[in-house]
Amino acid sequence: MALAALGLAAIGQYYFSFVRQNLIDGSVFFAAAIALYLILLRRSEGPAFQGRAVSAAVRRLLDRIRDEPIKAVLVILAFAIAYTTYRALTTKGGPTTYWDVFALWCLSFAVYALAFVRLPRLDVGTWLNEHRKEILTVGGLTLVAAALRFITLGSIPNVVDGDEGLLGTLAMGVLKGNLNNMMATVYGNSTLFLFIMAGVIKVLGPSALALRMLSAVSGTLTIPALYIFARRFFSARVALVAASLLTVSHFHVHFSRVIVATGIQDAFFATLGFYLFLSGLEQRSSSRLVLAGLVMGFELYIYMGARLTILLVPVYILALLIKDRKLVIDNRGGLLAFGGALLVISTPMAFFAVKHPDDFLARVNQLGIIQSGWLAQEAARTGLSKSHILLEQFRKAFLTVNSNPAYAFYFSKLPMLDFLSGALFVLGLAYSLYHVTDRRYLLLNGWFWSGILAGGALIILPDTSAYRLILVFPVVCVLVGLGWDKLAQAASRALPGVPASAIVPTAVVISTFAFLNLKAYFFDFAGSCEFESSNTRLASYIGKYADELGPEVTSYMLTGPRVNYGTYKSIEYLSGGAPVMDIPEPLTAAPTFVDSDSRSAFFFSPEREAELPLVQSRIPGGTIDRVYDCENLLMTVYLSPSVSVSP
Repeated sequence: MALAALGLAAIGQYYFSFVRQNLIDGSVFFAAAIALYLILLRRSEGPAFQGRAVSAAVRRLLDRIRDEPIKAVLVILAFAIAYTTYRALTTKGGPTTYWDVFALWCLSFAVYALAFVRLPRLDVGTWLNEHRKEILTVGGLTLVAAALRFITLGSIPNVVDGDEGLLGTLAMGVLKGNLNNMMATVYGNSTLFLFIMAGVIKVLGPSALALRMLSAVSGTLTIPALYIFARRFFSARVALVAASLLTVSHFHVHFSRVIVATGIQDAFFATLGFYLFLSGLEQRSSSRLVLAGLVMGFELYIYMGARLTILLVPVYILALLIKDRKLVIDNRGGLLAFGGALLVISTPMAFFAVKHPDDFLARVNQLGIIQSGWLAQEAARTGLSKSHILLEQFRKAFLTVNSNPAYAFYFSKLPMLDFLSGALFVLGLAYSLYHVTDRRYLLLNGWFWSGILAGGALIILPDTSAYRLILVFPVVCVLVGLGWDKLAQAASRALPGVPASAIVPTAVVISTFAFLNLKAYFFDFAGSCEFESSNTRLASYIGKYADELGPEVTSYMLTGPRVNYGTYKSIEYLSGGAPVMDIPEPLTAAPTFVDSDSRSAFFFSPEREAELPLVQSRIPGGTIDRVYDCENLLMTVYLSPSVSVSP
């Protein structure tokens, strides 16, 4: 208590000395310090302080503080620093730096973690020896996953789509100083993620590889996270099948190789957060529950999936109170610590959400069937009831798992799951619903169905937007593992002499997953030109070509109305700062606005190649380069004579 009183008084003095415009805040901290100081003095007077004036609850709290003074000091300081972070944010605005606020924010949740998180005592040698086989298995799967996600990352897919280009230009804005607040959102994406991406781009340069690096890292890390999750709550076989499917899944591999809505990061953080949360409840571990709160809160600074994850937790706790009340009661202190962790780490984003609700909810307002007015309009257009339309939306969203092709930002002919895993998923889902009152299956169902509802049914075009459900894909893989696990158990009981742990049938199933998914992605899809529309592909080719020409060459786009500069941000990102100008209207005469002696490149879409002679009449003697995309003419490039090297 003495340390806490001194710390609060020091923060109060900080306001009085350096933030004089917030003297009220300083006074509040001084008042809290004085209150603790007086309580400390009265406690030293002995039994008089512990009489009727203090309730039993207060005495228990004071006794808890007395028994764990360091923890009490750290918690108080963490909240004080979090509040100071909030107050510092209120003073910010315009083109100013936010690194000081960012440092305060990091300090606040680091101090809170120090109060609760305790590393378990572990004999590493013994642990490695006991789990050697599983460590090798998980390590092997992770290496395979990394190979499937990192090899030729910048060239498969071979074009950068519009959303990737948008995120790339936003990250470049960080490097240029145009974006300075890392605790906000823009276009639904949290800006801290853009700052991290900017760091990668600064090292690797503005390329497709740099854009996709964080997706590949997150996608790879999800494999060991999912194995640990499924192993802890189910069995080794469920974990092996689930992690193996996630490793080779064409759906997860693809979205680990592009950057679309950063949903691949949501899948990783949700898996890790739910593992820490449920294992924390089962072990009555405040350390794990606090880490769960920090992980879920940190996800807010990545993408929108954190909002669903955080909202699901209180609903899950209420459901547990009905079925497993003792578990919740035993963890009341840990759950309070979880809420504190969530509050401390979420403070800056909560401030932004309150101050800029339209920005924070931009994507929901734009795509939500209720917020955008789509549901009311559709009901009026079709004459169907809103409930009927909602049920149809829910059906379409559910079928993206094993029926509707994963079209948006992928253009796949397959749904999330291949034929075999789709069948096993249905069996596993049925089993989990049959045991839904079990806290493990309750979590799986809450995770899955809330994702289907919020990320699919309540969003426009759910049947073509499987990418919005990446958040639930780890649980889909667990359900596939459950479906196979129960079949294997039944077979071992029915077939004498076949041990329950027989690996050969499971190996066959995993091999089938691998064949179907890797063939679908790397053989059927990767070599084709089916990723994105022809206009998106044209824009990506222009940006890359302009970058390879270099900043000394001015590029002119004669590709409108198909592709105009500014519509597809991939051109701006991939060109790497090389000058690109748009000529949206067809030429009717030689372009006299272009210096005939300049180093220039002219990009023609096939529809406007007839204007090439007009350019040649202004700049004769140049080189013509025709660029094909899967044997289809994509564009024609005319290079002035001074540009001698073609990409």
